Amino acid sequence: MFIQERNPLMHHRIKIVVLLCTILSSAALAGSREDVIAKLNSSSSTEGTENVKSWRLLFDGCLEITAPPKPLSDDFNMNTVWPGMEGWSEVAAWSAHNEHMERVFIESAKRVLVGLPYGGEHVPNAYQEAGIVAEIGVDGNLHTFDFSYVDVVKVASLWATSESYRLFEQGSTDRAIKLLMSQLIVLRKFCDREFLKEQLIFMPMLADALKNTRDMFYNYREQVTSIQFRTIAKEWIPFLQTGSNRLLMPEGDRVVGEALVRELFKANGEPDPAKFREILTDVQADREPITRFGAAKYWGLIAKVHRGRDDSLNRLNLIYDDWWRRWKMRTFHPQLLIDTELQKSNPVKYAAVNLIIRDIKELFLQRDLLTTQINGTAVSAALCGYINHYKVYPSAIKKMYAQLLNRSSNLDYLRPLDLRSESDWELYSYPVGAFHYRKIQKDTNVFTLLGNVVVKSGECLLYSVSTDNEDNRGLNVGEDIIIWPPLKTLERNAGLLD
Repeated sequence: MFIQERNPLMHHRIKIVVLLCTILSSAALAGSREDVIAKLNSSSSTEGTENVKSWRLLFDGCLEITAPPKPLSDDFNMNTVWPGMEGWSEVAAWSAHNEHMERVFIESAKRVLVGLPYGGEHVPNAYQEAGIVAEIGVDGNLHTFDFSYVDVVKVASLWATSESYRLFEQGSTDRAIKLLMSQLIVLRKFCDREFLKEQLIFMPMLADALKNTRDMFYNYREQVTSIQFRTIAKEWIPFLQTGSNRLLMPEGDRVVGEALVRELFKANGEPDPAKFREILTDVQADREPITRFGAAKYWGLIAKVHRGRDDSLNRLNLIYDDWWRRWKMRTFHPQLLIDTELQKSNPVKYAAVNLIIRDIKELFLQRDLLTTQINGTAVSAALCGYINHYKVYPSAIKKMYAQLLNRSSNLDYLRPLDLRSESDWELYSYPVGAFHYRKIQKDTNVFTLLGNVVVKSGECLLYSVSTDNEDNRGLNVGEDIIIWPPLKTLERNAGLLD
């Protein structure tokens, strides 16, 4: 009888305990996310007064942009619009209708940083409705991000590109140049965002904008004076520099990684098998959905042999500190060939850390590719200024130094110096070699992925050796990177590209 009377009370207590555990678990997750958001919004890419940030100015303008003639796609974006495209009249009319964005880009370029805060709760409701958010912790999963604001930036870049072409076409050269340079500066500021995913989006986007810039230089060269090209080559393009002290390695993934690692362990620092199964299975399945089957069991077993919380956090920080050292090293430094701390990390004892952290090796390559595109665009502007003044291309790039070009812009960050020994690099002012360049004496075929194009006699050829570091004379786009004449222009003139 006593036991029967006691059972309802015990059941009630059990319900209370389960409810409290659920509440505490939710509160812990919420607190973890709030701490992460607070750290991210006090970082170098977001902290500052509103007077130095451009995000409100830029995205308020984007909210007023009317829908483009066609939805964004692989066939319709900033890389495909130009005056010779099918439907250009509709695109030009759309650009002219949204002229308010010209002031938005120019003023945004004057601000120090974009400064868009992380966390949907830190932006206006209108932004949330339009998808202008950098959300962390989607659906309660701290490792899941939503950077849908990127789609809005792509629309703005589409507008800026089409409007620059339109202004050049109607003869408004000064306005076109100012808008074009403002677009490059704004995209460069987006490259300073805090997450690897963001930087891997915006670096190639800026590189594409630079290719469009060179296409405009080629097609509207006679409208631009040598003085203007000199200013572009020596002042505006170098402002986009990507040195290790200007373009910082993203830290957002590290902040989220630390929070995730802390969630995996009990208060005493020992692995929590339930958390290992729950959190790490989701992280793994997000990247490789097919591996979800059996992942929970695997992570439950790993929890039994994994190192503790403090050791795991130390390993995570060791990995990032190693990457920071490498980020600061000169290009082609021999220590860059040594295995990273992530590669040396024990695949079992630090399995959780190895999964949570994403390898940023690709970011190093993208930085070198972007720097090469920036420098190549500066040299291209100098070449335009030279031929406008002297009516011929120079026999060597060094003839443009001081007057039209900074020596530091003639650097191919994919081409190592030719050294007899590693110590010889100290004798040089720069860690990489110069671009390959030559004047073309007769019509020359260049093989591209779309077919053959011709560089005519009297033109010049400026190219990078690409990642294979093999000089193929700039005759094969699959092996070298053609900087000038713009590849896009050559393909369009040959009828290979719409």
